[in-house]
Amino acid sequence: MGPFDGGVFDKRLQGGRAGAQLTVDAHGVHASTTAGDTFDVPARDCQLELGGASGRMWFCRTPDRQLTIYSEARGFAEALASLPNLSQPVAELRRHRRAESRRGVLFLLAALGMLIALGIAGYFGLDYAGRAAIEALPREADERIGRLAINSMDLGGPTVHDKTVTDAVNAIVARLAEHAPGDFEYQVRVLDAETVNAFALPGGQIVVYTGLIAKAEALDEVAGVLAHEIAHVTQRHGLQRIAQSLGVAGSLELLLGDLGGLSAIAVELMRAGALTSYGRDQEREADEQGVLTMHASGLDADGIARFFQKLQKEQDEMEIPEIFAWMSSHPDLDERIANVRAQIDSLGPVAEQPLEIDWDAVRRAVGPDAEAAGSAAEADATEKAPEQNADSKAGSKAKRRKR
Repeated sequence: MGPFDGGVFDKRLQGGRAGAQLTVDAHGVHASTTAGDTFDVPARDCQLELGGASGRMWFCRTPDRQLTIYSEARGFAEALASLPNLSQPVAELRRHRRAESRRGVLFLLAALGMLIALGIAGYFGLDYAGRAAIEALPREADERIGRLAINSMDLGGPTVHDKTVTDAVNAIVARLAEHAPGDFEYQVRVLDAETVNAFALPGGQIVVYTGLIAKAEALDEVAGVLAHEIAHVTQRHGLQRIAQSLGVAGSLELLLGDLGGLSAIAVELMRAGALTSYGRDQEREADEQGVLTMHASGLDADGIARFFQKLQKEQDEMEIPEIFAWMSSHPDLDERIANVRAQIDSLGPVAEQPLEIDWDAVRRAVGPDAEAAGSAAEADATEKAPEQNADSKAGSKAKRRKR
């Protein structure tokens, strides 16, 4: 059946997307671009989503979400429904869409009032429309977007399971979260990669790379970076980026509760690296909130400024500038260092509440000798296992009795 007007999302395409003519047959969904490229999603693998800015865009994705074929052309949904394994998903998505539309009525009065206010103050620009739309959404929207985005990403490194490292990072995040605004629950992943980087997604998904830990000489430096990233979550900057990308029509869809469209756009923005690429005002706001959170947490907020200086020095000396992903997306360090320290001075002395973490041990655990040390310890434990087997069993029983 077809052809249908539509398009393709695939990282192999220039710009990551292209328009295409689509057809549907018993084997699946097929797309041909104007450049002659062809893409296929087998019927058995097609994972459907319904959304987009209009709420009528059908997305057919591969299980690894690397290829997406999409269309909102008339008859495309019926063509999908003709495939035996897709008829039920099409029907369920349509029912869900109708239910979301009915819930949208609850937002209508607020939306109309907001539109009137925006009409009076229209010269302030589209940014206010996006902010208003985001404020009207429940926090569950942030969590849903964050989960979808992180599950669609290649995070760039294996997960770290060393409790010396993970317990330290989780303890820092827990302290900061206790004193940060909002009621988000944070999910932390530590990844083994040299990149000096950390980022947070909407809803509280936080990723920290071991390169950041290795580069920070003090706990407060990493805490400062994480406080900044947590501020992006609490200020809902990720959702604001989505609203800005959608424009006026999309913002109205958000006001009417179109979470399906919001989710689809968020995933594509994440793949393009745009969801965590913030404007100057958002970075400044995250710096300011990060300082407040550090100060309230009893941690040295100057750790933010010191880490800025450390990265700036490394970049100026051209030692390893290619790994500084965190700094490369956060420009104007001189100005930001000055602003952070001026804010710290205005807050006065901090009531210090240091975390009981051996930071040198944490850095050793992610250093170049960590893997060799771990292997040696494992080998030593294996050699001693036979002679200590009885004692180990007795010790385990004693621990269970203590519990």
